[in-house]
Amino acid sequence: MKGGFLSVFAAAVLSLTAAGQGVSYPEVVRKTFERADREILRRTQNDSQRNENRLNDNRRSESEKGLRLRVAIPDCEKAEVLREMVRIWGGEPVDMPQEGCSVIALRTASRTWDGALMPDDWVRADNEYSIIVYKTITDWNIPYLGVSPLTKTIDQGLKRLPCGISSIEELMRKARTYRKAVSIMDGIFSIDTHCDLPENYPKGWSVGTRTVSQAGVAKMDEGHLASQVLVSFLWQGPNDEASLGRAFEKNLAQIRKIREDIGKYPALCAQAKTPAEADSLWKAGKKAFMIAVENGYGIGKDIRNLKTLKDLGVVYISLSHFRDNAICNTSSRHGSDPSKGLTQVGKEVVKEMNRQGILIDLSHPSPGTFWDCVSLSEAPVICSHSGAKAIYGHDRGLDDKQLKALAENGGVIQVYSVPEYLGRPRSTMTIDDMMEHFNHCVEVAGAEHVGIGSDFDGGGGVWGCNGDNDLINLTVKMLEHGYTPEQIRGFWGGNFMRVLSEAQAIANRD
Repeated sequence: MKGGFLSVFAAAVLSLTAAGQGVSYPEVVRKTFERADREILRRTQNDSQRNENRLNDNRRSESEKGLRLRVAIPDCEKAEVLREMVRIWGGEPVDMPQEGCSVIALRTASRTWDGALMPDDWVRADNEYSIIVYKTITDWNIPYLGVSPLTKTIDQGLKRLPCGISSIEELMRKARTYRKAVSIMDGIFSIDTHCDLPENYPKGWSVGTRTVSQAGVAKMDEGHLASQVLVSFLWQGPNDEASLGRAFEKNLAQIRKIREDIGKYPALCAQAKTPAEADSLWKAGKKAFMIAVENGYGIGKDIRNLKTLKDLGVVYISLSHFRDNAICNTSSRHGSDPSKGLTQVGKEVVKEMNRQGILIDLSHPSPGTFWDCVSLSEAPVICSHSGAKAIYGHDRGLDDKQLKALAENGGVIQVYSVPEYLGRPRSTMTIDDMMEHFNHCVEVAGAEHVGIGSDFDGGGGVWGCNGDNDLINLTVKMLEHGYTPEQIRGFWGGNFMRVLSEAQAIANRD
């Protein structure tokens, strides 16, 4: 029987390859092991029934009465911990009647537990982070007790997978790191500074419902994220007065839709206009959404419109997008000259944004605009979703000179997850590629000047970090790369909120 189990399990493991493109990493994991679970339970049904008979188990009658079912516990060093784990999950632990007892799943009248106890007291359970994360290890810190034919088979399968895990012992270390990451994230305020979910409102997407969107309250919960910046985005159009006027009105309409969407779920979330408001919502157990504008085209033809945007809660404005506008030039190949920077109108916009306490976002503008703003702005500037040009030479990245200047300015770079900007091709980009950019930014600019701006629902998403529910994986990676909890606190919100507070303080001072 055990040989049959091993072959099924190995086949399931070996079948999980990088071909899971287009779906999140955890989704592929869940589907693979759901298939394995069904086959394992089918093959072990007869053995389980024999064990039940030997124990004189009245499981059938108990099940009909809605009582707890029994789970066999092997005779091992951690047997008592396993018994407690079974009790927590709603079962009744009983001693294993014989060596070699096959898998016995724990079930209740209302749900099926997705784990299984193995004869060597090894526990397998589905989890959002890795291929196999043991619930008992995550919850109870159970150590690995030895090698068995089963663990050797799994080691062989793990080496074939695109998950960065090569052995069961490494997997157990990963589980403990995951547990630490969850503990850190649940104890800090965290924010992802760029999300394009509002662009997809016409598709029926919303912050309060679980859809194909990469973002939203449900997935924020799963990824242990406290806050997110929702963006009102406009494609660049003509710069004549009539077109600029329409752009501003369209921007206002989109911001109203964002505020209305957030307002539909008062028990779950609310808008925050300041760091203090965001912190208060987090402490109250609600998600805090902030609003930003992507493309200064949405300012319109009158810089006094910035006061209106500020009053609506806009915390930052990206001065341009993929094309030049009336404010500045873009970094994109679609622009005329990336060495050119702010126009005369643009310089007035920067000064007014300082007066209003709106952060200047330089993720899309040209290098010329970057240097103009660093020189002109009284407040620190940000790059809400950018990367390191030294790692991949895309025009959306910052070179080392810019990263150092950003740090001297007191600003922050928020690292994106867009495959085309991290490196090519999209199908091979993983969370490790994102971390390579992240680590370089920290090395050059310093840990106090780096954060996360995913660009989810706007092109962002890589293998292992493909939605709000995967953001906890970044914290795991940060720990694995040796970052301290205090540095992680900065990466996940402390740095960005410090800069926003400084910008708003300058405005209040004036």
